[in-house]
Amino acid sequence: MKQLQISVPLETKETVQEILEDYSSEISVSDAEKNDKNIAQFTLTVKSEQIDELTDQLKSLKDIESGDLSISVLKQESLIKKGRATEGSGTMLSHEEVYSKAKESATFNIAEWALIGISAVIAAYGLVSNNIIVVIGAMMLSPILAPFVSGALSLNVGDKSLMMKALKTGLLSALISVSAATVALLPFSIQPNELIYLITSATMYSILLSLFVGVAAALTFVTGLRDQIAGVAVAIALIPPLASVGIGLRLLDFVIVLNSLTVAFMNMSAVILASFATFWALNFELSTYYKQRQAHKIRYLVPVVLNVFCLLILFTAYDIDRYSEEDLVSEAEEYFGLKLVETNFEDNKAVIYVSEDVNSTEFENKVDGEFEVEIISLETSK
Repeated sequence: MKQLQISVPLETKETVQEILEDYSSEISVSDAEKNDKNIAQFTLTVKSEQIDELTDQLKSLKDIESGDLSISVLKQESLIKKGRATEGSGTMLSHEEVYSKAKESATFNIAEWALIGISAVIAAYGLVSNNIIVVIGAMMLSPILAPFVSGALSLNVGDKSLMMKALKTGLLSALISVSAATVALLPFSIQPNELIYLITSATMYSILLSLFVGVAAALTFVTGLRDQIAGVAVAIALIPPLASVGIGLRLLDFVIVLNSLTVAFMNMSAVILASFATFWALNFELSTYYKQRQAHKIRYLVPVVLNVFCLLILFTAYDIDRYSEEDLVSEAEEYFGLKLVETNFEDNKAVIYVSEDVNSTEFENKVDGEFEVEIISLETSK
């Protein structure tokens, strides 16, 4: 149940009241003056799922000019009547409420911009210190996911202005995250570690995770559980790969930069695509002819995002199939066992030090040809 406060021109009072009586028996009305105009103010309680239908009916009244209709939706926890079952508020928002929420989430205030930068710095420190707990804490702080979901909804409802605001906020958030992480690491000497490589390497599981989290993010918007958006951000992990871009820039390691950007943009694309599909499945389209025309004009961006997502998947798939340094080290540990002393890499050459003579040809045939392998026996070199 939701409580509505509706203001209309006084001359339409009777017509509007007839419409409202079809949706609620609990209606109060009063006459007032606003901006030198006489108006009628209605207060009533309706079911959440009826708000969109009621709103469309009131908007269709030709006697009410643009700007003369005002509808405020207030949360109501429960409605108690003597002799009748108590009615709860419900968690689903109306389409108009979700749309209003998306417009609010498409831009950030100063505090939210600060949270973006601080969370990126915390994530960067957590990554270089190989502390996953700190990284999770950073993800909980950041509101970076919200504008991407708002952007997805803009494609459904045909709001070009909302799309541009959300896109601008999302890209600026990414830029702030990278810049903050890079600057925060300048005073320190850092080295890549296992956690950084984990964050910057995508798998098919992480691709699927990104899509499912996009669905979860859209449903979070629809149910009105905005506080849960932080929990969704933990799964999608936009902040860690963006912080990893900053780490790569600090190290001047452009492989880390490229891999991190790939993961970040793949996750962003997945959120937009999955959220768009979810809103479409829930029939989120505004009813006015103007908005419908706008929706058809800007939906060409959906195949663009889809193509970008597919290209990133192909790049990721190629990167997954590549024989990495970690793969070669694992092969060496398995093959040489306790004889293995150290493995060093220089460009595409791997130098393996062993404690005694071994059959180097057999090992070289065993590994992938991605690296040139040289095996040095410390026993022979003495």
